[in-house]
Amino acid sequence: MILIKTIATAIAPHTRAFLELPGNDVGAEAIGLTRTKIGEPVPCELVGEVILSRSPKYSVGDRVACFAPLFEYCALRDDGPNPPAKLPSFVETEKAMVMGAGLTAHIVINHHPCGRVDDPCCSTGISGCLSFLKRQPQKTVLVTSAAGAVGSMAGQIYKHKGCKVIGVTSTRKKAEQLVGLGFDATIAYKEEDLDKRLTELAPEGLDVFFDNVGAEQLDVGSKHMKVGGRIVQVGCAAEIDNYATGDIRGWKEYHRMAARELQVGGFLLTNHLSKIPGAMLSLMTMMARGKLKTAETIVSGDLDKWAECVDRLHSGDCFGRIVLTLDEKS
Repeated sequence: MILIKTIATAIAPHTRAFLELPGNDVGAEAIGLTRTKIGEPVPCELVGEVILSRSPKYSVGDRVACFAPLFEYCALRDDGPNPPAKLPSFVETEKAMVMGAGLTAHIVINHHPCGRVDDPCCSTGISGCLSFLKRQPQKTVLVTSAAGAVGSMAGQIYKHKGCKVIGVTSTRKKAEQLVGLGFDATIAYKEEDLDKRLTELAPEGLDVFFDNVGAEQLDVGSKHMKVGGRIVQVGCAAEIDNYATGDIRGWKEYHRMAARELQVGGFLLTNHLSKIPGAMLSLMTMMARGKLKTAETIVSGDLDKWAECVDRLHSGDCFGRIVLTLDEKS
């Protein structure tokens, strides 16, 4: 076993989505996830420094990334199904916290039947890991919550596959930041009419819709899909606060699935753990070549700041992944 001291943690939507609250039925148990009870430690993506080791695999001073209960200090085993991953010295702690979002985006885009834009045979093995080097006929892709951790990565990966990428975010300020990441066009849904702007920006229709939001944005995007288009839902951020009440907005444009022969699917990273090593290799290659930029909002403080960061995640005032770095204590 090893004892680690947490030095940074990523703030993710599942924090609120999987709380055990009356009526909060999100299907967590059916997919092997355990609900978090009020008063229990929250499971988080975190990076820690090894301060004591009883394992030959880890040394004191190593930085490790893992998914574990959020404590200032945590004891971990080295023989579990997903042991802590040692971080190379050249990988910054904050960048490592963004990598989980990159894994989701990469695996969806290269392996999911509703997220791919290239030939499935190009998405396996080493050729799949480096498939961003092969240009494909241009497809038009819509990414919602594009200024979020997963969306900002997804837009860049689609762009490097030769796609025309449209990103949806809340404000023009964040929309301009997305342009800096290479998005072809952006829509600020709080300041612009999403339906009208999609008509202007994608008169040809959408080939792929990478949805992180659901509700109204899923409805509007569905109206602009091409015949045979594909929708992959990676998250439904607009519904999280509705889970406990049961007042789910839902997908009201589902009738277009039949009329336009749409392919629709969902994605959860924990169901695709075997693909993580290949995805990690590809992401590191892209970053080394300067083809992929991370987006993060860094907050410094102690664990008392954590709940504030969760609220900021759902308020939409941040760009990229929110990372809480814990201040050193004497």
